[in-house]
Amino acid sequence: MELTAFWIFSSLAVLSAVGVVFFRNIIYAVLSLISTLIMISGLFFAMGAELIGALQIIIYAVAIVVFYVLVISTVPEFKGKAFEPKFILISLPVGFLIFLELAFVSLYGAWKSNTGIFTPEVISEVSNVKAVSTVLFTKYLFPFEVASLILLVAMIGAIIIGKKEHVIDEEAKS
Repeated sequence: MELTAFWIFSSLAVLSAVGVVFFRNIIYAVLSLISTLIMISGLFFAMGAELIGALQIIIYAVAIVVFYVLVISTVPEFKGKAFEPKFILISLPVGFLIFLELAFVSLYGAWKSNTGIFTPEVISEVSNVKAVSTVLFTKYLFPFEVASLILLVAMIGAIIIGKKEHVIDEEAKS
Protein backbone atom coordinates (compact mmCIF):
# COMPACT_ATOMS: atom_id res chain seq x y z
CA MET A 1 0.00 0.00 0.00
CA GLU A 2 2.79 2.42 0.93
CA LEU A 3 4.67 1.74 -2.31
CA THR A 4 1.51 2.27 -4.36
CA ALA A 5 0.81 5.58 -2.62
CA PHE A 6 4.42 6.64 -3.22
CA TRP A 7 4.23 5.96 -6.95
CA ILE A 8 0.84 7.66 -7.34
CA PHE A 9 1.84 10.80 -5.42
CA SER A 10 5.30 11.03 -6.95
CA SER A 11 4.03 10.57 -10.52
CA LEU A 12 1.37 13.24 -10.04
CA ALA A 13 3.90 15.57 -8.38
CA VAL A 14 6.34 15.24 -11.28
CA LEU A 15 3.55 15.72 -13.83
CA SER A 16 2.34 18.83 -12.00
CA ALA A 17 5.88 20.19 -11.73
CA VAL A 18 6.29 19.80 -15.48
CA GLY A 19 3.10 21.83 -15.81
CA VAL A 20 4.60 24.58 -13.63
CA VAL A 21 7.56 24.82 -15.96
CA PHE A 22 5.84 24.52 -19.32
CA PHE A 23 2.46 26.24 -18.92
CA ARG A 24 2.64 29.59 -20.69
CA ASN A 25 -0.23 31.15 -18.76
CA ILE A 26 0.84 32.15 -15.26
CA ILE A 27 -2.55 31.24 -13.75
CA TYR A 28 -2.23 27.66 -14.99
CA ALA A 29 1.32 27.54 -13.68
CA VAL A 30 0.18 28.59 -10.19
CA LEU A 31 -2.63 26.01 -10.24
CA SER A 32 -0.10 23.39 -11.24
CA LEU A 33 2.15 24.58 -8.40
CA ILE A 34 -0.70 24.05 -5.93
CA SER A 35 -1.16 20.53 -7.26
CA THR A 36 2.58 19.83 -6.95
CA LEU A 37 2.69 21.03 -3.35
CA ILE A 38 -0.35 18.97 -2.37
CA MET A 39 1.14 15.85 -3.98
CA ILE A 40 4.40 16.38 -2.08
CA SER A 41 2.35 16.70 1.09
CA GLY A 42 0.71 13.38 0.22
CA LEU A 43 4.19 11.85 -0.09
CA PHE A 44 5.04 13.02 3.41
CA PHE A 45 1.79 11.58 4.78
CA ALA A 46 2.46 8.26 3.02
CA MET A 47 5.93 8.09 4.61
CA GLY A 48 4.51 8.65 8.09
CA ALA A 49 5.76 12.23 8.52
CA GLU A 50 2.42 13.76 9.43
CA LEU A 51 3.85 16.99 10.83
CA ILE A 52 5.86 17.78 7.71
CA GLY A 53 2.88 16.90 5.50
CA ALA A 54 0.59 19.22 7.44
CA LEU A 55 3.19 22.01 7.42
CA GLN A 56 3.59 21.52 3.66
CA ILE A 57 -0.12 22.15 3.16
CA ILE A 58 -0.40 25.02 5.65
CA ILE A 59 2.75 26.92 4.73
CA TYR A 60 3.27 26.25 1.07
CA ALA A 61 -0.02 25.17 -0.47
CA VAL A 62 -1.98 27.88 1.32
CA ALA A 63 0.17 30.80 2.42
CA ILE A 64 2.74 30.96 -0.38
CA VAL A 65 0.22 30.28 -3.15
CA VAL A 66 -2.12 32.94 -1.75
CA PHE A 67 0.82 35.33 -1.92
CA TYR A 68 1.48 34.38 -5.57
CA VAL A 69 -2.18 34.89 -6.46
CA LEU A 70 -2.16 38.25 -4.70
CA VAL A 71 0.91 39.36 -6.67
CA ILE A 72 -0.58 38.15 -9.95
CA SER A 73 -3.86 39.95 -9.32
CA THR A 74 -2.39 43.24 -8.10
CA VAL A 75 0.63 43.76 -10.34
CA PRO A 76 -0.61 44.89 -13.76
CA GLU A 77 2.35 43.36 -15.64
CA PHE A 78 1.33 39.83 -14.64
CA LYS A 79 -2.41 39.92 -15.34
CA GLY A 80 -3.09 37.11 -17.78
CA LYS A 81 0.33 37.39 -19.43
CA ALA A 82 2.30 34.41 -20.62
CA PHE A 83 6.04 34.16 -20.30
CA GLU A 84 8.27 35.10 -23.20
CA PRO A 85 9.67 32.14 -25.17
CA LYS A 86 13.14 33.72 -25.29
CA PHE A 87 13.61 32.88 -21.60
CA ILE A 88 13.37 29.15 -22.35
CA LEU A 89 16.87 29.21 -23.84
CA ILE A 90 18.22 30.43 -20.51
CA SER A 91 15.96 28.49 -18.18
CA LEU A 92 16.45 24.99 -19.62
CA PRO A 93 20.23 24.76 -19.03
CA VAL A 94 19.92 26.41 -15.62
CA GLY A 95 17.09 24.04 -14.70
CA PHE A 96 19.15 21.07 -15.84
CA LEU A 97 22.09 22.19 -13.69
CA ILE A 98 19.81 22.60 -10.68
CA PHE A 99 18.40 19.13 -11.37
CA LEU A 100 21.92 17.66 -11.42
CA GLU A 101 22.76 19.41 -8.16
CA LEU A 102 19.60 18.17 -6.46
CA ALA A 103 20.19 14.63 -7.74
CA PHE A 104 23.73 14.68 -6.37
CA VAL A 105 22.61 16.04 -3.00
CA SER A 106 19.75 13.53 -2.80
CA LEU A 107 21.96 10.55 -3.59
CA TYR A 108 24.77 11.70 -1.32
CA GLY A 109 22.30 12.53 1.45
CA ALA A 110 20.68 9.09 1.21
CA TRP A 111 23.96 7.49 2.26
CA LYS A 112 24.57 9.97 5.06
CA SER A 113 21.01 10.21 6.41
CA ASN A 114 21.24 7.18 8.67
CA THR A 115 23.36 9.05 11.19
CA GLY A 116 21.54 10.97 13.89
CA ILE A 117 20.16 10.82 17.39
CA PHE A 118 16.66 9.73 16.39
CA THR A 119 16.61 6.14 15.21
CA PRO A 120 13.37 4.63 13.86
CA GLU A 121 12.85 2.92 17.22
CA VAL A 122 13.10 6.22 19.09
CA ILE A 123 10.74 7.92 16.64
CA SER A 124 8.17 5.14 17.07
CA GLU A 125 8.46 5.59 20.85
CA VAL A 126 8.00 9.34 20.76
CA SER A 127 6.08 10.96 17.93
CA ASN A 128 7.28 12.65 14.75
CA VAL A 129 6.19 16.00 16.15
CA LYS A 130 8.22 15.59 19.33
CA ALA A 131 11.30 14.40 17.43
CA VAL A 132 11.19 17.30 14.96
CA SER A 133 10.48 19.90 17.62
CA THR A 134 13.25 18.59 19.88
CA VAL A 135 15.85 18.90 17.14
CA LEU A 136 14.46 22.18 15.80
CA PHE A 137 14.35 23.98 19.13
CA THR A 138 17.60 22.63 20.58
CA LYS A 139 20.26 21.95 17.96
CA TYR A 140 18.85 24.20 15.22
CA LEU A 141 17.40 27.03 17.32
CA PHE A 142 19.82 29.69 16.09
CA PRO A 143 19.36 28.94 12.34
CA PHE A 144 15.59 28.80 12.92
CA GLU A 145 15.64 32.27 14.50
CA VAL A 146 17.95 33.64 11.77
CA ALA A 147 15.54 32.35 9.11
CA SER A 148 12.61 34.05 10.83
CA LEU A 149 14.58 37.30 11.04
CA ILE A 150 15.46 37.12 7.33
CA LEU A 151 11.80 36.57 6.46
CA LEU A 152 10.81 39.53 8.63
CA VAL A 153 13.36 41.81 6.94
CA ALA A 154 12.23 40.61 3.50
CA MET A 155 8.60 41.33 4.37
CA ILE A 156 9.41 44.84 5.59
CA GLY A 157 11.55 45.46 2.49
CA ALA A 158 8.74 44.29 0.19
CA ILE A 159 6.29 46.62 1.93
CA ILE A 160 8.67 49.58 1.61
CA ILE A 161 9.42 48.89 -2.06
CA GLY A 162 5.73 48.40 -2.84
CA LYS A 163 4.80 51.60 -1.04
CA LYS A 164 7.44 53.65 -2.92
CA GLU A 165 6.23 52.42 -6.31
CA HIS A 166 2.63 53.14 -5.30
CA VAL A 167 3.54 56.72 -4.31
CA ILE A 168 5.47 57.24 -7.56
CA ASP A 169 2.48 55.94 -9.57
CA GLU A 170 0.11 58.30 -7.75
CA GLU A 171 2.43 61.28 -8.37
CA ALA A 172 2.72 60.42 -12.07
CA LYS A 173 -1.07 60.39 -12.47
CA SER A 174 -1.51 63.88 -11.05
